[in-house]
Amino acid sequence: MATSDDIPGLGPKDERPRLNTAADLTGVRLTTTEGFILSRIDGRASYDDICRMSSLKREETLSILRKLKQDRLILGPLDKIAPVKPRKTHRTPSPERTTRKTPPLERSMRKTPPPVQVTEEMLRKAQERSEGKAAPAEPELLPVLERLDDGSPVDPADLIEGHGLSAETKKRIIRLHRRLRRLSPHELLGVPADADKATVRRAFAVASKELHPDRYYGKDLAAFREKLAKIFARMTEAVQEMEKAKKGK
Repeated sequence: MATSDDIPGLGPKDERPRLNTAADLTGVRLTTTEGFILSRIDGRASYDDICRMSSLKREETLSILRKLKQDRLILGPLDKIAPVKPRKTHRTPSPERTTRKTPPLERSMRKTPPPVQVTEEMLRKAQERSEGKAAPAEPELLPVLERLDDGSPVDPADLIEGHGLSAETKKRIIRLHRRLRRLSPHELLGVPADADKATVRRAFAVASKELHPDRYYGKDLAAFREKLAKIFARMTEAVQEMEKAKKGK
């Protein structure tokens, strides 16, 4: 019988999922976000823990976890490890789809984050953690602009200036800048909401290497320089807010 602590489609919120190490992952293609969520599965982190580690909203993270469990890439504590080939879907293009030409601007606004291949190294490390062969590592801190990239549309006209940056970097700066104030401090830093001071400071150090204005010294950034400065300033505020909240407890 389901309880208030159960998560529909997954189980108890404190349940600790593990990888199905016997699953055939050679044909699995995941988005960057799905790959990150899968890499958090080690048999020690609960569903609640994984939601806190994710920069996505809780329901978005749970939706990805449900998909991974449905495809039996992750298992519950009582599920048996068994070879499973992920389902593959094949779409037959409609006549309209094959004949209609999509304008370049519309195509650019439909782009989604590129899929990533699940690597043997990712699985090996996760399996070692779940079997206790390796000490629990600190959460991996992905580059800030990559981790917080929501893949939302960007007007190509906004990418014309700033020749010192790649087009992809400019898109990510724009996406993060426009939702900067909607993200909580721990989401910005990519750490749990109750992270200790050392973890918060480590996350900020990683962000500084990527976003500090000195990194782009001498490059033509145009309006992107101001956007980067505001992002870096908000990161600094996030550290202060998390440390203040910790002291208040």
